[in-house]
Amino acid sequence: MPSYLHEGLLDLFRTDITLAPSLLVEQFGMRLPEQAEMRAEPCDFTDIGPKEYRGDFALSTCDDRNRPVLGVCVEVQLSCKDDRRWKWPVYVTTLRSRLHCQAVLLVVTPSRQVAKWASSPIELDPNGSVIHPRVLGPDRFPIVTDPDEARRSPERATLSAIAHGAGPHMDGVLSAFLAGLMKTDDERVKMYLDLVDDELTVAASRRLEELVKSSPEYRGRIATKYVAKGREEGREEGREEGRAEEAAHAVRTVLTARGLELSVAQRTTLAECTDIDQLNAWLVQAVTATRAEELFD
Repeated sequence: MPSYLHEGLLDLFRTDITLAPSLLVEQFGMRLPEQAEMRAEPCDFTDIGPKEYRGDFALSTCDDRNRPVLGVCVEVQLSCKDDRRWKWPVYVTTLRSRLHCQAVLLVVTPSRQVAKWASSPIELDPNGSVIHPRVLGPDRFPIVTDPDEARRSPERATLSAIAHGAGPHMDGVLSAFLAGLMKTDDERVKMYLDLVDDELTVAASRRLEELVKSSPEYRGRIATKYVAKGREEGREEGREEGRAEEAAHAVRTVLTARGLELSVAQRTTLAECTDIDQLNAWLVQAVTATRAEELFD
């Protein structure tokens, strides 16, 4: 099951279809036609047999006559999985055959360890044919500190904040990220905020919140989402506490009804426990225990 981070990163490239080609040009020196147009391509790479190969995202860049000149397979990778290095050549060669043009593999990862693993050439035959993945690791994520650039591509600014929001350019990167959020729809504001906030250090997360609260513009649209998130977390925490109190009360009631007394220390242990599974286990034990100590030994 794809993770939230995997799907969130992938959404950045699906939403801004120019993001992958522009980064290939900037970070890997690839050349594209000046007026190239981008379009999404099917990302199912099925061979003749029954096995299906489905990639994350595929696109093509076309010249001024709408002919594909480059196919791009975008793969988000969060961990080192050797089976991917067997599947990725299928994606690239199938896209190449489908479009009748060159194709490249762009691996996107926020992990330096995964970036190092993914960057190794993939050997195809004994004669030295290889595929060289272009790996967009955190060191290659763009640094966006210009609010205007962030407004043009909130997705680029989000990548920047994920990789550099806790670095030496913290304020500039986070401020640009917030400026970019003002140009996204409400659903993506929440998604991009969560993506970035989950990857930031505690200090950077607090700084992001300070920046939101310091601007009337951001407070009006963004801060309310922090408040709503906090309220929901608070409600859920309150519900958990209520369930724990009810379960602890049930344990005490059963033990008292059976004439088993709890010591002060045992009452404290029971009252401070918030693990519902543990409390339910104690409740089951309380039905048959001959001593209260049996629950806590």
